[in-house]
Amino acid sequence: MSVVISNLKKAYSGVPVLKGVDLEIEDGEIHAFLGANGAGKSTLIKCLSGAEQPDSGVIEVDGKPFTTSGPRDSMRAGIAVVYQELSLASGLNVLDNVFLGQEYKRGPFVRKAQEAREVRSWFAELGVTIDPEADLLKLSNAELQVIEIVKALRTKPKLLILDEPTASLTEREAAQLSAQLLSLKKQKLPLLYVTHRLAEVFAIADRVSVLRGGKVVLSARVSDVTEQEIVSAIAGRSVGTEPPDYASQQKTRSPLAQLRGLTAPGIGPVDLDVNSGEILGVFGLVGSGRTELLEALFGARALAGGTITLDGKALKLRRPSDAVRAGIALVPEDRLRKSVFQTLTAGENVAMASAAKLGTLGFRSKRSEQKAFHDISRKLNLQPRRSDLEARRFSGGNQQKLVLGRWLQEGQDCRMLLLDEPTQGVDVGARGDLYSVLSESTKAGLAVVVTSSEPEELMQLAHRVVVLSRGQVAGVLHGAEINQERLLHLAHVGE
Repeated sequence: MSVVISNLKKAYSGVPVLKGVDLEIEDGEIHAFLGANGAGKSTLIKCLSGAEQPDSGVIEVDGKPFTTSGPRDSMRAGIAVVYQELSLASGLNVLDNVFLGQEYKRGPFVRKAQEAREVRSWFAELGVTIDPEADLLKLSNAELQVIEIVKALRTKPKLLILDEPTASLTEREAAQLSAQLLSLKKQKLPLLYVTHRLAEVFAIADRVSVLRGGKVVLSARVSDVTEQEIVSAIAGRSVGTEPPDYASQQKTRSPLAQLRGLTAPGIGPVDLDVNSGEILGVFGLVGSGRTELLEALFGARALAGGTITLDGKALKLRRPSDAVRAGIALVPEDRLRKSVFQTLTAGENVAMASAAKLGTLGFRSKRSEQKAFHDISRKLNLQPRRSDLEARRFSGGNQQKLVLGRWLQEGQDCRMLLLDEPTQGVDVGARGDLYSVLSESTKAGLAVVVTSSEPEELMQLAHRVVVLSRGQVAGVLHGAEINQERLLHLAHVGE
């Protein structure tokens, strides 16, 4: 089995996204696929899965070209996709999810025993133990990911595409998934593994390809390339890996916000200062209270006790609108459901937080909206720079930039910016853009609070890092103190 893609092209509203993609995925290999946000990865997956039709080019499965008018055609050709956003029905158990719409029946009766035997066989093959009758709400993200993979394997695919499968997993869960994928490799199943984590590429992949600007610019055996070569191919330039030099910013930073005895569901009590002109990192294990802390600061989580002051004045944050009026903004982790208005244009999304300022007497000023969009698109290196395109046409990383742009545009008066896992699913080149923008913003006095589950990111980005464990502060690290060993040690101390 092998899949060959030749000169595949696709454009949206006259904007080329795929500009002649050539790619081959061979039998029994894990083929890592990387690229910057907006490079065309999602569009290529959609063309392979039948969700979109390419404008031209050829897709061959086992030497046979096929055309698709929808997902059913791709499934019949043997292409299966496990998306980053899981598609399981939470109201059904494991068994019903795996066989949804494809039940084994004898007359009007579903043959549950046969289904259970098959599911247990797949789970055993992947080295996991999951009860077929289990409620999905009681399972971990890693177990849900395995269920999605088993659903795909039941279609007997000739190519399995995994789209950022470890994005929501802990390091331990990601390692378990890697072992499961290596077992699939032994069955000679070709795997196209979309990721932004370079460590995973070198741990499990046989080959790696990089998409940039709608074309494959690097395709090689993993053993023949270095990490820096992959990073440069993604970014189209040499990207440094050293942490930023903050020595020039060692000015005295005054506290902007002070948290004293702060308690809320999932956190507390927390005592913490957030300074003007600094990037404060928040680190912790899953369930440590990182997201809960940001929600409390944004008025999205009711306080049970304690105080929050801004410039020495006590804040009463009963709802997010109170926080916005005080100059506090949040970019949540789940941008798809909580931030991006998919059917509105990019310009409308950026203008969302400042609609009142961009209009007169209740009417929107298109000229002001356009200026705000073009200013922020240059500042954040947004691609494509089309204010008239619907937000759903942008890649995940560029959608994140649309949300960030709402609060960083001129005149928005944002004083404290809260970012929850802002680079999840974002490639190394786009991360560099984000780091640069945040660093520049702090020079004007903006306070940035950013959560991350990746120690390396906080080592590169933050002036200080507060480590949470079981909702409480386990320690605070400054500058050169911030390293992976100390972050993980503090995170585990309170467990």
